[in-house]
Amino acid sequence: MTPEQSEHRVFLNRYYKAARPIYDVTRKYYLFGRDRAIDDLLATPWSSLIEVGPGTGRNLELLQRRRAWALYGGVEAADAMLERAAARCPWAHFQRAFAEDADYSAVLGVPPERIFFSYCLSMVQRRDEALQHALAQVAPGGEVYVVDFADLRGLPRPLAAGLRAWLELYRVTPLEPGWLAAHGADMVLGPGRYYVLARLRRPR
Repeated sequence: MTPEQSEHRVFLNRYYKAARPIYDVTRKYYLFGRDRAIDDLLATPWSSLIEVGPGTGRNLELLQRRRAWALYGGVEAADAMLERAAARCPWAHFQRAFAEDADYSAVLGVPPERIFFSYCLSMVQRRDEALQHALAQVAPGGEVYVVDFADLRGLPRPLAAGLRAWLELYRVTPLEPGWLAAHGADMVLGPGRYYVLARLRRPR
């Protein structure tokens, strides 16, 4: 672990230890597109999925309810959230790691067919490495799904500027759709370019 990662883990643990009791209640008001991403995921055939930054385990729980026979796992850097997700999803396998250097195959014992970033990649320090690493470790023919803040350029300027300033307090940097496109992503932008849904496929 690098010094930067150690410092970031301290920040994440401090922040999420305070936020986790009310996390799910508050996030539904501004983490838009998550349920749409889950519907998109379930519209394709797969039998194993790892979520990066599963938080409280909310998304994994929803996926498992609708596809109970699949294998599920999570990669989480924050100890505070890893504890919560593991308690909520005892049928899932978890690894304490950062997205940039997680051993995805070790989580489930096989390369996962889907890797899911839900409002996580915008908090990753080395996001290029994280995305490339996920694409390299997803199973051949598998896909990496992303839902996250987009560039906000469809919102009124004062609102977008205020939202960006607020997100920066929590070390969140919205994703540029052009950056995702450069990685070969198929994308759909939400209203006001508030969020982006992206899918990246690893060739067989």
